[in-house]
Amino acid sequence: MNRPVTGGDSPHALRLARGDLDSTVAGFARLRKRIFATTNGGALALDLSAIAEPSMQELAVVARAIDEAEARGITVKLAGWPPELMHSMRNATAALLSEEAATAPHETVLERVGETALRTAADWEGWGKYLYGAFNAIAVDPLVGRPWKWDAITEQMYRIGVRGTAIVVFISLLVGIVLALNGAEQLRQFGAQIFIANLVGVSVAREMGPLITAVIIAGRSGSAIAAELGTMVVSEEIDAMRTMALEPNRYLLAPRVIALIFVTPCLTIVSDLLAIAGGYMVGVSMGLGASNYLRQTAQALMIGDVVTGLVKSVIFAALIGLISCYEGLRVSGGAEGVGAATTNAVVASIISCIAADAVFTMIFYLTN
Repeated sequence: MNRPVTGGDSPHALRLARGDLDSTVAGFARLRKRIFATTNGGALALDLSAIAEPSMQELAVVARAIDEAEARGITVKLAGWPPELMHSMRNATAALLSEEAATAPHETVLERVGETALRTAADWEGWGKYLYGAFNAIAVDPLVGRPWKWDAITEQMYRIGVRGTAIVVFISLLVGIVLALNGAEQLRQFGAQIFIANLVGVSVAREMGPLITAVIIAGRSGSAIAAELGTMVVSEEIDAMRTMALEPNRYLLAPRVIALIFVTPCLTIVSDLLAIAGGYMVGVSMGLGASNYLRQTAQALMIGDVVTGLVKSVIFAALIGLISCYEGLRVSGGAEGVGAATTNAVVASIISCIAADAVFTMIFYLTN
């Protein structure tokens, strides 16, 4: 643990007495609630001057409290102890609490519910502040004389779009072939193989094209965004930007989200065309005829099908961008935290895209 005793910009102060360093589960839960209630982020100064000769268990309680606070993004600074005590505190571990904690009384159901409610409220508050800042950077700043950073946007469009085209082409072509083969197996029983064109065209334009593209972008670009921003947080580049009065939302978040919103519909169109081409290859190989297959596809596809898919792709792009940037900007804990944020970004992005797809499909179905 490398925790300075002094420094920081006017941290919140919390004075602790000996009774506050209770190593039982319930006692530590009360201390943790006091710490989190004192500050929602930034710096916290723990005044330990009232505890002149702490025991090893009390040192361990302080160490564990600092670890949990720093995991929530709170920088903890200590005051009131001489250097030798600080050295002892650094050598203390939370393992000293294990024996007593094993026999300590468990938290009550009400305490668990309250702690969960407070944690959930803090998470939602964090999401609300993040979305407010993102909305200002993306939508409000251009209206008040702070235009988008087009150089950064075009760079991200190249990274996400141009470099990601090959994998979208490959995966979409295979998906079109698989859809056509599975459809042919069933439609052959009714002598209706020509309707493979309907199956592939409509399902790809409405559902598979946007969703496949979103999953590929989440796995490829969403993970890269979270890892890149997380590394910048760990290396304190974000703090340096704020010190130089450069807003991370404007220079980092907005270009990535805007680039995703521009690029994802384009990649979705590419995905649609390649998946239809895959179905076309299967149909022609089955003797349906090239002109017949293309004519059937044109008759089955409506403008509304294509527009529905493009609308979904824009929503998917915004979800992937916001989630990936959020996970990257809240990294803590070094390289391990960067890896966890990358995983969380991909998983949360894919789940949110599938959930949004289900909701919008239901809405479009009920409104047609």
